[in-house]
Amino acid sequence: MNAVPIHGLIDFLVEARRETYAIPHGEKLADGTEQMVWDKGGWSYRDRYAGQNPYGGHELVWHGGGVVWMKNYMATVLADHPPMEEIYAFQRAVLGDPDPDHLMRGPASYVEGAFAYRNTVDGDLLGFSGVETISHDGIDVYRMIFHGGLVGA
Repeated sequence: MNAVPIHGLIDFLVEARRETYAIPHGEKLADGTEQMVWDKGGWSYRDRYAGQNPYGGHELVWHGGGVVWMKNYMATVLADHPPMEEIYAFQRAVLGDPDPDHLMRGPASYVEGAFAYRNTVDGDLLGFSGVETISHDGIDVYRMIFHGGLVGA
């Protein structure tokens, strides 16, 4: 497999995330999972997940005939208040405008009203692990762990 064009991967991930993170639910598949899809210019993106609380999944990016990048994640809503729908609406707002410098998940931090988003990442797009948290009025209400990076060679 050819070397992954990193700038192409970054540009594609920004667009794929922008187009899919605003969607509250993905396409339901026969195996009970849901999937969000974006394809463009020889690149393909799939975010496939299962469960509600907790939930988990993976993102995959294909280019040049094979998978070139992936991320695995597992998340839990930690509180009954605010409602899960409000937590996820805030999360979609944070993630809906991807920052090319923070494509492992979201920005380092973001605050809107009573909600605060934090993302701590070790590594870079080529290989990383991290934790994403959302708090409401100073109390953690959501936590995700994730890891990933380039695959193949």
